Amino acid sequence: MKQEIRVPEVAEGVTAGTVVALTVAVGDQVKADQTLLELETDKAVVEIPSPVDGQVSEIRTEEGAEVAIGAVIMVLDSSDETPALSVDEQEPATEPVADPSTQKAVAEKPVTPSETPPAPEPEPAALTAEIDLTSVRRDDRVAPASPTVRRQARELGVDIYQVQGSGPGGRISGEDIRSYVRDTMQKISSGMVVSTTSGQPALRPLPDLSRFGEISREPLSRIRELTADAMSYAWSTIPMVTQYDKARIDGVEKFRKEFNTKALPENKLTMTSFLVKDCAAALRAFPYFNSALDLHSKELVLNHFINIGVAVDTPAGLLVPVIHGADNKGVERIATELNTLAEKTRERRVSPQEMEGGTFTISNLGGIGGSSFTPIVYPPQVAILGVSTAEMMPVWNGKKFVPQLMLPLCLTYDHRVIDGAAGARFLRWICEALENPLNMVMKG
Repeated sequence: MKQEIRVPEVAEGVTAGTVVALTVAVGDQVKADQTLLELETDKAVVEIPSPVDGQVSEIRTEEGAEVAIGAVIMVLDSSDETPALSVDEQEPATEPVADPSTQKAVAEKPVTPSETPPAPEPEPAALTAEIDLTSVRRDDRVAPASPTVRRQARELGVDIYQVQGSGPGGRISGEDIRSYVRDTMQKISSGMVVSTTSGQPALRPLPDLSRFGEISREPLSRIRELTADAMSYAWSTIPMVTQYDKARIDGVEKFRKEFNTKALPENKLTMTSFLVKDCAAALRAFPYFNSALDLHSKELVLNHFINIGVAVDTPAGLLVPVIHGADNKGVERIATELNTLAEKTRERRVSPQEMEGGTFTISNLGGIGGSSFTPIVYPPQVAILGVSTAEMMPVWNGKKFVPQLMLPLCLTYDHRVIDGAAGARFLRWICEALENPLNMVMKG
């Protein structure tokens, strides 16, 4: 029995993904729940399992291909006489059968001039249609579109290089142009900034840099593409302010090192684990920092849960797994979860659910170096904490300068939601809680 395997819905809002690895070949015997391929969607790689036992008879995709949710990716020969529905497959609705007499009456009814059916729309150009390459070249790239489609794009003022083709090989159709215009107008009407698929504003094309010397090109990874788009949107729409401060961490650092001498590797405390707990308590004390701005309804959405994202540096780019319910977890448990999540993230085994729902983010660059930086707020969040490298500094104690281990902190926030005074108080609260961890209990 033939069994079609379709791409399942892996996370809310995900409509497509890129095949990063095929784990089976035609002719292989597979078991139910065995991984068939790995799919990169948004910022996570998920494994697509087989729903049944069987033999792979067809593979309808390849590594590097983009596939839509619900698309058939493989066909299995299953020994089941009544196989279960393939992944995400649904029974088609039964169409009603018209009464034969009704059908005859309709067929015999004369068509008056006013009822003449409209002329059918012209069929899309065949794949073998002429493609004029001269007017669509950009360096060594060519837009895969027919002259008719390119003319339609010019008439509508659309840069054809910003349109994602839905046809074979990314070929652009007239419907792709219309869809692009509809999506663009919806974004404009909702207050969103219109950008290209690579995150850059659609203003002007890149000049031909090959005139000045040798160049090379490499495609953007899915992670880099999404990051570029998200950061461009954030930078263009959010009026951001960054607040700077320093925290004395001699005491907490001494405790951390002593604890780690007896802890298992997976339980070792990091400064980030203290910061997660610290920020969770601060978000309880300052609820506006744990909110989201809904301009469409002119409301501020206050989150009654605290999920803190922690930026992780990976070879593929920056990923942000989330500690859910951080305010209800102790530092040791947070550290254990962070260590596990960081390892899974670097190995691209983190699930979409482990990267969703963040209400505040921490970006710790202390292990790399630097005295300060300006992190960018990731919407719909309204604030992000940046952490730089701690260093010994002379600090005046009222009588003399004494050496203290100081941790530079940078808080960027959405000025539409948070005023400067509130930003300064929030960051000072975090600093004081690090200097005396009891403040997390006394003030939280």
